[in-house]
Amino acid sequence: MKIFIDKINFDEPKPLGCTSMVSYPAHFKCAMFHGWARFIPADENVESYLNKEIDVEVAHESVDCFSTSGDRQHQVVPLSAAFSYHVRGEVKKIAHHSEPGGNRTTYVVAGDVAFALSLADLGSLRPSEGDAVEFDVHGLSLWDESI
Repeated sequence: MKIFIDKINFDEPKPLGCTSMVSYPAHFKCAMFHGWARFIPADENVESYLNKEIDVEVAHESVDCFSTSGDRQHQVVPLSAAFSYHVRGEVKKIAHHSEPGGNRTTYVVAGDVAFALSLADLGSLRPSEGDAVEFDVHGLSLWDESI
């Protein structure tokens, strides 16, 4: 996903992910929506990302309120909690993994944003490709694709 970063809070670094890479709260804009997320830069010169368009991968800490939707209009709307958004999109692909048995990743697209959801994220639902779905995503993070 292409984003434009217009603000970075340098005073709130936080390790993120299994590699504990440093992340910063950043305000961004993209084609589908704008808001705050934790940004994980590849370059140590974090200021170089300000007022620049870059490619990122999207990740999250948790998902709740997952459901199928009768509305097929894609949207991503900020929630009141920091780095949290309500997402409505479409299941584009379901990848079945050989290990552990029965595991799968469900890819949901809302506009140009792709979310990779685990079985735990889906709760008891098992949507099919092409289904309209909605959910709340928390702890949105944007990883510089150069990592």
